[in-house]
Amino acid sequence: MPRGDTRKRLLDAAAVVVRRDGAQALTLDAVAAEAGVSKGGLLYHFKAKRELLDAMLDGWLEEFAAEIDAGREGRPFAHGYVKASDMSGWAAADRATEFGLLAAMVDQPATLERVRARYAAWQEQLADEAADPVEATVARLAADGLWLNDLLGLAPPAGELRERVMARMLELATQD
Repeated sequence: MPRGDTRKRLLDAAAVVVRRDGAQALTLDAVAAEAGVSKGGLLYHFKAKRELLDAMLDGWLEEFAAEIDAGREGRPFAHGYVKASDMSGWAAADRATEFGLLAAMVDQPATLERVRARYAAWQEQLADEAADPVEATVARLAADGLWLNDLLGLAPPAGELRERVMARMLELATQD
């Protein structure tokens, strides 16, 4: 099996462990067992839990960045950001993985700093591209709030109300 395939299998197994058992259960032994590889095989790819967590985080940030780009639809960065933040179509398993990764991030201050740096770069890009940086920033912050409400099940809006909220955030994100 090619090296990249095993690495991906280990990252997928880590997501399964987090989704099923929570962030506190993310251990190298649990990931190795879930992936069906020896702990030595896991350590070949990830020398420590921190490396595994960093790789999971990198994948999460890159996936979000790709979703932002796809959501731009020829519009400003803020439009793509709002579209990418909408979890309304996500499966419960994906939400659980994201929640577990968020919990693991909070537990690792250095990892959280990497996320902060990426978000700062995104905010800078948003402000640079926006006709009205204040409106675009309000849209980003609202999108982050909606994402967190979706993730934690904090009574996120549904149905027509959600559609109207999303439309308003997209309007703010693309002010001319």
